[in-house]
Amino acid sequence: MRGFVFEDDPGPAAKGGKEPLHQDEDHGGGSAGLRWQLIVLFLLVVVGALAALGVSARFWKKGVLVREVVVSGNKLLGSGDLDQLTEGFIGVPIENVDEAGLAGRIEALPYILKADVRREMNGIVRIMIEERSPLALVMKGQKVLVMDSHGYILPYRELNSPSMSFRVHGVKTSFAESRREKADEKDLSIVKEMIGALEASDYARLLFRELFLERKNGTYFSVAGSPTVFLVGNDGGYKEKLKKFEIFWQKVLAKKGLDGFEKVDLRFADNVYAVENGSRSLDRVTP
Repeated sequence: MRGFVFEDDPGPAAKGGKEPLHQDEDHGGGSAGLRWQLIVLFLLVVVGALAALGVSARFWKKGVLVREVVVSGNKLLGSGDLDQLTEGFIGVPIENVDEAGLAGRIEALPYILKADVRREMNGIVRIMIEERSPLALVMKGQKVLVMDSHGYILPYRELNSPSMSFRVHGVKTSFAESRREKADEKDLSIVKEMIGALEASDYARLLFRELFLERKNGTYFSVAGSPTVFLVGNDGGYKEKLKKFEIFWQKVLAKKGLDGFEKVDLRFADNVYAVENGSRSLDRVTP
């Protein structure tokens, strides 16, 4: 009969035919889908937990009062310098403290470079300060000011720093975008290089007293106890020039006396030229 397969019929496979394809086999698609469902469920749980935490934190902060203001990072400024900006904070709801506004007012103080203000859930307002780095004392007429490492001119205050032991004259300034007075970049570069040379010197840093910035390569310095002008120019190389100064001081001034010369020119690579007091000629000196 056609259309029937008997039980003892070996079927197509036994006759060398191909086995029928099974369309409903599972090739892993079901398990992959399950994994994605679990991932999505996990992400929904995490997002929900974070949202709930944020809402609870907002409600929790409404009941928290400021109990302490903690300031860190201030070495130049005492806590008293910030008292006026944080006065009246204690007992105020912590949510009423404007973090960005307070940071901006703190950064307006001359010696502050950056301020970060954070409200903490335990009632603490934490102020983290980054101060400016004083570089040198600057003379503006009869007024003593401070120049920081970025060239900004700051009000004078007593500072314990080796570079504060001498004064700089003749610094050209202008007002930057921040409306703060700032030194000319070339002048700032000269002062920085001179300070680096002094720090590396044997004993020139102990004698150095005033640096006079002059145009046309005429920058010079003076030392303690001597009226002599020491020309170093504006073109750098101050480490080598200070070495020549030390040799000249030790071998020549020791014989001639501290007031023996009106001017000593250290600007030349191989020679030192000097004008003796009472003389109009510039003579080469061999230490």
